[in-house]
Amino acid sequence: MTFPILLALAAGLLGPAAGADSLEEYRRLPECRLAADGKRLLVEPCRTAPARKDMPRRPVPQIVTPTPRIAPAPDPALSWGPVLTRRDPAAPPSAIAQLPRAGRPAAPAAAAPLPGPSAPIPVTCDAGGCRDPSGIYHHGPPGQVTSPTGRVCSHNGVWMTCY
Repeated sequence: MTFPILLALAAGLLGPAAGADSLEEYRRLPECRLAADGKRLLVEPCRTAPARKDMPRRPVPQIVTPTPRIAPAPDPALSWGPVLTRRDPAAPPSAIAQLPRAGRPAAPAAAAPLPGPSAPIPVTCDAGGCRDPSGIYHHGPPGQVTSPTGRVCSHNGVWMTCY
């Protein structure tokens, strides 16, 4: 639309909302109909056609679906909390059990002592570690490597000793 028509609409000079006189003028206009080509109106200006039959406004039914419960029953195998039991007040106090912490493995009961240092073995080393005569690769920086069993090994030249 052009600017003057917008100003006229804003001022109330056009359309049925301009007052009682303009409402009567709007009702006297012919109904809007399409031309034979279906691309334009047959007569302009025109008013909208009345409804063919009175249709009461039909409300849309509101459908409310409840949200299903998401929380399943707790699995007792997954609970890591302490089991509380009543104890005899006359009994001596017991040791406090240590619960496993998230991200940490449970402490081993009693670790067997590691064997002593191994006999020096000849190795060939590169920047990532050393390879022993049996083909096992020991990872680590030059000077101190780790064996596949977790033992710390040191090498000096072509000889390696694991502790």
